[in-house]
Amino acid sequence: MWGDVTGDGRPELVFNIDGYLGYGAWDPAKPEQPWVFTPISTQGPYQRYSHGVGIGDLNGDGRVDILEGSCWWEQPANPEPGKPWIRHDYQFADAAAQMLVYDVDGDGLADVITAWHCHQYGLVWHRQVRGSDGGILFEKNVILSPQPDPNAAELRISQLHALLLVDMNNDGLQDILTGKRFWAHGPKGDAEPDAPAVVYWFELKRDGQKGATFVPHMIDDDSGVGTQVAAALLNDDKIPDVIVGNKKGTFVFLSQ
Repeated sequence: MWGDVTGDGRPELVFNIDGYLGYGAWDPAKPEQPWVFTPISTQGPYQRYSHGVGIGDLNGDGRVDILEGSCWWEQPANPEPGKPWIRHDYQFADAAAQMLVYDVDGDGLADVITAWHCHQYGLVWHRQVRGSDGGILFEKNVILSPQPDPNAAELRISQLHALLLVDMNNDGLQDILTGKRFWAHGPKGDAEPDAPAVVYWFELKRDGQKGATFVPHMIDDDSGVGTQVAAALLNDDKIPDVIVGNKKGTFVFLSQ
């Protein structure tokens, strides 16, 4: 995950190493020097295949917090080197992909969007609410079921391993761009490895009463996503275009 964690105007790289979650920072005055890693967690079972990380200001204090599947880490007002940030437990996902922080319902509180299990099923958003003591709580809302019925007509997409927030229709609201990762572990690994490798965007619609829904729109059914998906303005129509790369190849979809 790439973003400005420290508030210095330069992006940092958020990742885990040696059993710690944290971020790496570079010194622009010494670009040839190794980056400096700052741990923000206690030592834990982090490893290179850990799934789910995100950044964003969850509590509205102006400081960027760091999320993982089972908790979020609150950035203190004055972080001390070597001292963990403040941990808040909550199960955002079983095995998340990118964890996106955004005010989905327009109530002024930051919510969290992610895949429930990026090698199985599920797309969810967690609505932030405040308890009677002002503490932060979350309510899970299902966009795509983590346990879909294979005989039902509901949309079912396995292996949502890449998510991105992007305003796909220029209505001022951030939509979800995602899709099926093709053959993450080959033709016999994970859920429905040979199902159509789709790319979808989910249009955010607010009802004006703090409610929100996501409407699915298929972009393609024979490409899918990798561990990332990108969107950019590649032509002059002011509508984001989509770029993906995975075991099927590299694809560009020009919006119309």
